[in-house]
Amino acid sequence: MRGYLANTERVRIQGVEIETTAKIGKRIKLHGNAAWTDAQYVSFVDAPCPLELTGGPAACDVSGTELPGVSRWSASFGGELSQPVDTGPFHGEAYLGAEASRRSSFSSNASSSEFLRVDGYTVMNLRGGFRSDSGWEIFVWARNAFDTEYFEFLSPQPGNSGLVGGQLGDPRTFGVTLKAEF
Repeated sequence: MRGYLANTERVRIQGVEIETTAKIGKRIKLHGNAAWTDAQYVSFVDAPCPLELTGGPAACDVSGTELPGVSRWSASFGGELSQPVDTGPFHGEAYLGAEASRRSSFSSNASSSEFLRVDGYTVMNLRGGFRSDSGWEIFVWARNAFDTEYFEFLSPQPGNSGLVGGQLGDPRTFGVTLKAEF
């Protein structure tokens, strides 16, 4: 179960993002982006208190602290290398591709808590296959290829008893895709 905040007085989100793509010759394509985000409560004087203050005040002033779920840094980079194929019944291109995405740590609670901080992580996706000139394609793929263990969020049990639960990130997944355009 996920909640939402309805009584935050004022927040500010600002940042910078850059994105680029490049094609090197006929066979190499590269892409990447990076973002820096500053997301914080400007004014939130009656916030729920962090887990560390269980049994303490009913409300806390978290003005000037970070918003939940927002990493300060995030980036993704990737590319594809292709090779023309023109042998027998196969006319098209073989390719290998990879993408890596990284995000820095972030708070996963309305009031930042050291116990509800999700560590930064990097996930790598890989693929390789063949695109035919006649409109069909087959490729193998791996998501989270190195089986990185990470949390998408952490959350305290209702009632703030000290129990912390979390949503695990996706495990390594493999597959084969066959597609056709007609």
